[in-house]
Amino acid sequence: MNKKIISVFLLIIVLALPAVAKANHLRLAITTTTENSGLMSRLNPVFEDQYGVDLDVVVVGSGQAFRLGSNGDVDILLVHAPETEKEFIERGHGIHRTAVMHNEFILLGPVDDPLQIRDVASIKEAFIQIREHEALFVSRGDDSGTHKKELAIWKSAGIDEYGSGYRASGQGMGATLLLANELGAYTLTDRGTFLAMQDKLDMEVLYEGDAILHNPYHVIAINPEKHEHINIDLAEKYIEFITSEETQRMIAEYQINQQQLFHPLMAMVTEQQLVSKEETERGFFTDAIDKSFKLILDFNKDLFLVVWTSLRISLMAVIIASIIAIPLGIFVALKLFPGRNFLLSILNTLMALPTVIVGLLLYGLLNRQGLLGEFGLLYTPVAMVIGQSILIIPIIWNLSIAAVKGADPRLRVTCLALGASLLQKGMIYINEVRFALIAAIVAGFGRAIGEVGVAMMLGGNIEGFTRTMTTAIALETSKGDFEFALAIGFMLLLVAFVVNIVLQQFQELK
Repeated sequence: MNKKIISVFLLIIVLALPAVAKANHLRLAITTTTENSGLMSRLNPVFEDQYGVDLDVVVVGSGQAFRLGSNGDVDILLVHAPETEKEFIERGHGIHRTAVMHNEFILLGPVDDPLQIRDVASIKEAFIQIREHEALFVSRGDDSGTHKKELAIWKSAGIDEYGSGYRASGQGMGATLLLANELGAYTLTDRGTFLAMQDKLDMEVLYEGDAILHNPYHVIAINPEKHEHINIDLAEKYIEFITSEETQRMIAEYQINQQQLFHPLMAMVTEQQLVSKEETERGFFTDAIDKSFKLILDFNKDLFLVVWTSLRISLMAVIIASIIAIPLGIFVALKLFPGRNFLLSILNTLMALPTVIVGLLLYGLLNRQGLLGEFGLLYTPVAMVIGQSILIIPIIWNLSIAAVKGADPRLRVTCLALGASLLQKGMIYINEVRFALIAAIVAGFGRAIGEVGVAMMLGGNIEGFTRTMTTAIALETSKGDFEFALAIGFMLLLVAFVVNIVLQQFQELK
C-alpha cells in the first residue's frame, strides 16, 4: 500500500514538473547594448528574488531577438529598434509594447578628429564628411538596433554607397568598439556601452545631441496566441517590474564613472494589439532550406564572396603549414635525437589545441599595443593565415610522422643498404607515403576551414575582407538570417565533400 502511495506521489511530481518549470522560468532576449552596460546584471537579480523565479537571458542583436520572439523561443524582449518593434506588433508576434528607458546614440572617433567632426552642424553632415573623405567607419553590420539607426542616418544624409572606408564588423557593440578603436575609425554607439568601456578605448565623443540620435528601449511580451507555451504571466510581471517606480529609480541611479547611462520613462506608453491566430502553410525550416538553395543557385554575390574568402585564407594556411610540417614530420620520424619522445607528447597535445587560445595569444601579439602591433596585421587576412597555420601545423606534423612510421619496414633497410643521406631518405619516403601525406594535408585543411575562434578574433569578421564561412554563419544566425547561414552551411559541406572526392581519386591512382 505504501509503495502504491509513493508511486502515485512520484507520478504527480513528474507530471507537475513541466508546469513548475514553466511557472518559474522566464526567457528574456536583450540586446548587447543593455548587456554591455551592466544595467541588466543589476536589475534582473532583483526580479528573480522578488518573484522567486529564474531568468534565462539571451544576449543577441535586435534582429535575432525579433526572430527568437517570432519563433516563440523566448517569452519577452527588451529591444531598441522602434520601427521594427511596431512591425513586430502589427504582425501579431508581440503584445504589451511598453517604453522602459532611453539614452542616445553618439558618434565616436579618433581623439585628434582629423575630419573636424566636432565642428559640424548635424549628425547628417558628420556622416557626409566621413563618406566624402572615405574615412574608416566601423558598422556593427548585424541588423541590431544600433545598426538600424546607423543605416537610417546614412539614408537621411542621402548616402546609398558607404565608400571604401566602410567596415562591417558583424559583432556586438563591445567588439565593434574595440575594432573601431584598433583601426582608428569612426563608429556609432549607444552612450551606455561607451561609458561602460571608456577606459579601454582611445576614442572620444565627436557628435551628440541630435534628435535623430534618440535611443528608446521597449519591452515586448510575445503573443501567447501565437505560441501556447509562452509564459505570459511572468512576462507581464516582468513588464510590471521593469516599469515600476522602484525599478525606474534604479535605472536612473545606475552610473559608471559618475555618469548616468539610461534615463527612465516614468510616463509609460503602452501599445497592445489583438491579433488572430494564423497557421502558416509551411514550416520555418522548410522555407529556410528553399531560400538557401535559391541563394546558391542564383550565385548570390555576397554568399560566394564569403566562400572565396574562406577558401583563399584556408588554402594559404595549409600551404604554409605543409611546407613547414611535412619536412619536420619526416625528420622526426627518421632521426633519433634526445627529447624526441617529449616532442611527440607535445605534438599530440597541440593537435587538440583550442582555437581561442591561439586567437588570444596572437591577438596579444598583433594588436596595436602588442609586440608586432607596428605591422598592422590584426583584423587582416594575413593574421588569419598566421593563426590557422599555427593551428594546423601540429596536425600535419603529427600525421606526417605517423605516415612515415607506417611505411613498409623494408624501405628503411633499403635506404641503409644504399647509403642514402637524410635528405635522400626523406625524398624516398615522401614518394612512398605520398597518399598518406595528402590525407594529412586534407585533415589540416578541414581543421582550418571549419574553425571560427581564430577567424573571429584575428579577422574581426569584416564584410568582404575577413568574413569566412564559419564567422558568417555565426553572424547571420545572430542577425536572424537563418536562410543565408544555412546556405553557407551547405557550401561548407560541399567544400568538404569535394575535398574528400579529390582525396579518394588520389588514393585510387595508387
